[in-house]
Amino acid sequence: MAGHRELIDEGIIRDMSEGVMTITLNGIVDSFNPAAEQILGKKKEEVIGHHFATVFIRDQENDVFSQTVLDALYDTTARHEQIVPWHREDETRQLYLVTSFLFHEGQEVGTVIVFSDITELAELKVRYAQDIEELLDSLVKALSTAIDERSHYNANHTRNMVKMAEAFLDWMERNGNAWNYDGIRRREFVMSVGLHDVGKLTVPLEIMDKATRLGPRFDSIRERFTKIELLYRIERLEGRMTAEEYEKARTEAEENFDFICLVNTGGFLTDENLRRVQELSARTYTDENGKEQPLLTEEETAMLSIRRGTLTAEERREMQEHAASTWNILRQVRFPEQYAQVPVWAASHHELLNATGYTHGLAGEQIPREVRLLTILDIFEALTAKDRPYKPSMPAEQAWKILDSMVRDGALDGEMLAEFRESRAWEQVCS
Repeated sequence: MAGHRELIDEGIIRDMSEGVMTITLNGIVDSFNPAAEQILGKKKEEVIGHHFATVFIRDQENDVFSQTVLDALYDTTARHEQIVPWHREDETRQLYLVTSFLFHEGQEVGTVIVFSDITELAELKVRYAQDIEELLDSLVKALSTAIDERSHYNANHTRNMVKMAEAFLDWMERNGNAWNYDGIRRREFVMSVGLHDVGKLTVPLEIMDKATRLGPRFDSIRERFTKIELLYRIERLEGRMTAEEYEKARTEAEENFDFICLVNTGGFLTDENLRRVQELSARTYTDENGKEQPLLTEEETAMLSIRRGTLTAEERREMQEHAASTWNILRQVRFPEQYAQVPVWAASHHELLNATGYTHGLAGEQIPREVRLLTILDIFEALTAKDRPYKPSMPAEQAWKILDSMVRDGALDGEMLAEFRESRAWEQVCS
């Protein structure tokens, strides 16, 4: 049977930059080119004619290399390809190793191993991966900052949520890491927290910053009541109104305006105050041209009738669209495969277990645990935030009561909420 050196052109493999080694069926090294000598640091006299095991197996530092070659020798059903470390003196190199089979007249006669030193390439790949990670981190930070700083009423929301998320994952790590998160998975989740509100970049600022029920329309009402007071004064000066009638009308107008100012500031609208708003909406005044005008327009009445918060139903729908916008924005980003869930998790932070959330009305097991936690972080931060224009800051004790009630309603994960409370990660924003 022909030897390997008769089957392989020695001139070709001698000039190759890749290391080449051929091994016979009985494990004897038959060829070992100069590149192999240089890469492995072994002279061909030490290798050629010797059994592979005799030369390499005793080198325990490089057992991964040896085992890969042995696998190729004893498994002739597949081509083997692998990156393996090669330890030599005080340094470790990375070798790209490929094995194939040698045939003569249709019969397998041995194995050829080709390997190259890809250490510089591997280091470049690591640096490139690190650069990508740093780029992603900087983009997430920049977008998070843009979201929060777009509205001074929302300046710390995302930053606070990231702090709580990281503190919670630290607590999980100290207590056995029940989620079995590695560094990449952790980064994926924290990244989704940092980007969850990116869709708010599409929400008009007058809605984002709407601190009162009337918003900028309050100025029109203030001007209207100023005009009404002047009209009463003119009627009094022209003798069409007695001093008593004037004082009564002026006082009533002042009380009505003060009431509108009170209702305008947000908070919960009681049934009593709602009835008074409706009563005022039915009233009129006579303008300077003698025409009867409504004291409040239909739009103003609707705004002052908002039960909770400062947004009308239409404004609230537009605000809720930020979750869908988060998805539409992030799905255009080509995230690396290990961060593929970032757009999904980030865009789902208003989904609730009982299907009463938005945007897709997901329920139960359709909502991943990461989203369940993200939702809790979002609600807790919103309840306890000190920078919201439409409500005062809520103490943690009261926030827990609201969150507990949402668990009873089936909206939130009770086990997840209990872990979050036990972790005390919330103290990052409530200390």
